[in-house]
Amino acid sequence: PVTAGPVIVPYGHVIGNEKWRGSEVAQRLQGKVQLIFEDGLGPVDFHLSDRTCILYISEADLVAGDEFKRRLVRVRNASNLRGLVIVEKTQITNQYFSAVQKFVVLELGMVLLPVANQGEASQLIIQLVSFCVREQGRDQSTNPFLHKQRPPLPEPAAFRAVQHIPGVGKTKALLLLEHFGTIHRLCNASLGELEQVVGQTAAQQIYTF
Repeated sequence: PVTAGPVIVPYGHVIGNEKWRGSEVAQRLQGKVQLIFEDGLGPVDFHLSDRTCILYISEADLVAGDEFKRRLVRVRNASNLRGLVIVEKTQITNQYFSAVQKFVVLELGMVLLPVANQGEASQLIIQLVSFCVREQGRDQSTNPFLHKQRPPLPEPAAFRAVQHIPGVGKTKALLLLEHFGTIHRLCNASLGELEQVVGQTAAQQIYTF
């Protein structure tokens, strides 16, 4: 599978693959966007929204061979995802760029975005997040946060407590606390209210718990 399960991205957040923790691009994103790291994102490097994701091809990936192509094909074949490809175009990788461009754009029909380094990539991701937020904002029915300002991060103790509920990780915990505000309100939520936030399967697990 492309991911371990459906990736629900809280409004205005970015879900980053755990392998990017501590990287330059992650450090430059901190403070500019709300960045959460998750395991199990498969070939995806960053999820900007429920449908839009970033695949990052580094200088090292290009020099190492064609392994990165398998990642791109897996995402391209996932009907629920729109993959954007960021590639490092440097003096070293310039010789590979035209072949990558042909493969990504002509063969896969995906968007290719060249950058010089991770710093430039982080700026691009910030711009793309802003675009995704505006795009999500057009559909009020799927955006429960549209009428609110960005909520503050939940209390660490409450955040950890909610993650102990079966089927709830960091992302769902954040969604639940942003929506319900307190653990007390979460505990008294109906099954229907929970489904609106995390979907039917997770809602049933939470409600049963």
